[in-house]
Amino acid sequence: MRREVELYINTAGYGEAITYQRLDLFEEQSINITNSLQDIKDIAKVFTDYTQQFNIPASKPNNKVFKHYYNFDIDGGYDARIKREALIKINGQDYREGFMSLNSVSMKNQLPHAYKVVFYGKTVNLKRLFGDDELDDLANYPNAYLAQFNQVYSAANAQTGFTNGYNLSSGSLVSNTGTTAGDLCYPFISGKSHYYYDSNHDNGPELNEDVVSRNVRHHTTGSNLNGLDLIDLKPAIRLYHIILGIEDKYGLTFTKNGTNDFFSTSNDEFYQLYLWLHREKGDLASQITESVFQIDLDEYAFTNTTPTGQPDPRSNSNQDLVTSLTDQITETVEVYYEYTITLTPSGAGLYSLEMTDTQTGDIISPTSNATDLSGDGVQISRTFVIRKDSVDFGTQTFTPVFKVKTKGGITSFEVNSLVITKTTREVDLGSGSASEVGYDANYTFNSGNDNFLSTGLDVVDNMPRMKVIDFLTSIFKMFNLTAFYDDRRMLANGTTNADFGKIKVMTLDDFYSEGVSYTIDEYLYTDKHSISKANIYSEIDFVYQQPSTFAIINSNEITNDEFGNEKLTNRSADINNPLAFDGGKYDVKLGFEHIMFERMTNQHDDTTRTTIQWGWMVNKDEFPVLGKPLVFYCHKHDTTSYPIVLSQTPTVSLNQYIRPANTLTTTLGTNLQTIHFGEEGDEYFAQANPESLFKNYYFNYIVPIYNEKSRLSKFQAILPIDIVIKLKLNDRFVLSGKSYKINSIKMNINTGKADLELINEV
Repeated sequence: MRREVELYINTAGYGEAITYQRLDLFEEQSINITNSLQDIKDIAKVFTDYTQQFNIPASKPNNKVFKHYYNFDIDGGYDARIKREALIKINGQDYREGFMSLNSVSMKNQLPHAYKVVFYGKTVNLKRLFGDDELDDLANYPNAYLAQFNQVYSAANAQTGFTNGYNLSSGSLVSNTGTTAGDLCYPFISGKSHYYYDSNHDNGPELNEDVVSRNVRHHTTGSNLNGLDLIDLKPAIRLYHIILGIEDKYGLTFTKNGTNDFFSTSNDEFYQLYLWLHREKGDLASQITESVFQIDLDEYAFTNTTPTGQPDPRSNSNQDLVTSLTDQITETVEVYYEYTITLTPSGAGLYSLEMTDTQTGDIISPTSNATDLSGDGVQISRTFVIRKDSVDFGTQTFTPVFKVKTKGGITSFEVNSLVITKTTREVDLGSGSASEVGYDANYTFNSGNDNFLSTGLDVVDNMPRMKVIDFLTSIFKMFNLTAFYDDRRMLANGTTNADFGKIKVMTLDDFYSEGVSYTIDEYLYTDKHSISKANIYSEIDFVYQQPSTFAIINSNEITNDEFGNEKLTNRSADINNPLAFDGGKYDVKLGFEHIMFERMTNQHDDTTRTTIQWGWMVNKDEFPVLGKPLVFYCHKHDTTSYPIVLSQTPTVSLNQYIRPANTLTTTLGTNLQTIHFGEEGDEYFAQANPESLFKNYYFNYIVPIYNEKSRLSKFQAILPIDIVIKLKLNDRFVLSGKSYKINSIKMNINTGKADLELINEV
């Protein structure tokens, strides 16, 4: 029996409340809806069902809705460039909410005959929505969610991030007192220096002569550079918060509270994953926003001169320093101005001192290099010299400006003193004798109090270069995820579905676990159906990006294996079939880097394994490397037995740190999930760990297809309306007592006639 299908379209303007207008349909027009397993594997378009193009009549009501689209002379006509909200009902029951697109108008005898339209289930084209936006675009708008993670960079903040991590609380980062690594942390991955542990401080490993190697056991003992330099570390942010940042920028909402919601705080396999904020190769110095504190000459308070009685060498404006040279034939006059500024920085990091002549824009170089010094609370003095000589210069005017610049670590500084020494030197051109007269002028600034610098670590600006769509796609491929709009208004118990209209993200296994079964023997066409082999690939490669780091490259060369990757063929243990399959090759390739971490041994006695695990982001030649975006687990780890000493003064010894890992577990026996695609030896526990991405997220989907009993069967059926209204792609059909998964379905919703591609469950 033919069913009554009703089609509605939203006629309200943009931003207005939805107003549905019913459209006329051709009496015998059929609307065919199609969806398939391939669609739910395509993150770029978030799975939904869609219809094939169909015609609706160019009736008066429809012409009014579409504003006579065939007539392009009409001002303010229908805009077919955008999809409009739409609704399909079957026999008065809501079937699908979604969008409708007007494709064209067919004409007969110069008159409109039919509008060609396509209905799409409620979805969003993520690839189109994100465009070419990259991760660092996630804060380029007011009140961006991820801007809450920006923080002042200082030795104290880096140390807290390295030992405890931070949690986001009421829009601010606070020290994490919990057992996890927090929402933002500084894992032990060095972007530049090499690190080792040596209790006897004299057995550093042999490395490239350009590599700085530091012993984390000692600070002031031994000939090698010692202690952990915090500037080598870079922060890492939970992937969960990047998802929240994506929601915030693009107006999306993912479900996060259901039992099988993947983007959930209770799903540790995802929630404990972090993205390393590694945008530039090397240490963190190049990634920290530069802060400049400028002091004009007139901002200093004059105190006295030595010897007393001399004038303030500044001009009457108390700003410009003036040199007046007398025009004398018999002598040369030289005038020197020396500016000696003494300051005490607070924090540990990189800074420089500059003096600029604002009259010319010239930078007056200090007598000694003040760039890239580690502020350690010790007074630093720098002398800048301005020298002008000979009568040809006449009267000169200078406007010195002092600048303290930092790219991290220095949070404030005190100006202890400023001394301007003016020296006049006269040379008798006849005799060659010279005489000098000079004096010191002394100044203070801000009464010697702290002057604060807003050194910033802008989290989003330090995101690795990666498109937003590629980031999501890599996460989906890593865990074999699917996403779809939850369009159930009501739950089975009659209550309103709180997740209605949100995007639900699940593993494929969980997706199928929520399906229901329908026995459809009585609805089948029994006269014919076909059975063929399933789509079997001859090889499936599960791979990260080409490795670029020292440890993993050397390991791969030694073992002749690819650390973290997996290749599935007919000879793989999970299939174990000596016969070759004739299918094509399929790649599951992530956009992420994968590295091998190292658990340190005591260089003094290499049989002793410490509790310190670290990563080194350098290439095979031991030089800093950028690589691809790096994702890994982070754990707060006790290292009381092997404390880590910082390079700063006074000496600081740490008994806790953030350990990077490829394994979720912190203790053997629980939470052994890894982010390797195949079984690998755990770097920390030195034991093989079989809990791979393939085993736990791909096995149930792929391996049964290779079973000799697996078949792809094609049937035709007339499905009753109660099945049509409820049917989802994760549901099963039961035929003759055997269960089948839906590979694809093409259905005429007017009649319920459906072409089914089903895979028998082995």
